[in-house]
Amino acid sequence: MCNSQYDTWIQTLSNPEETLKKITDRIPLEHRMTTAAEIADTTVFLLSNKSSHTTGQLIHVDGGYVHLDRSIIAES
Repeated sequence: MCNSQYDTWIQTLSNPEETLKKITDRIPLEHRMTTAAEIADTTVFLLSNKSSHTTGQLIHVDGGYVHLDRSIIAES
């Protein structure tokens, strides 16, 4: 599983509100950060029998952010 930015790390930055808005405005799904619960739910799925035929996959739990992070870093 490849979780990306989630909603707890941002509080460590010097200007968390501005940075959060800059990032979430670009996240395709619901314009919000991934929650810890969403990461946990995906982990539970992967550990369950429901994923018994899943092999060698990269599952991104990030609302589409994986496609945007390089552009955000380039602008910083």
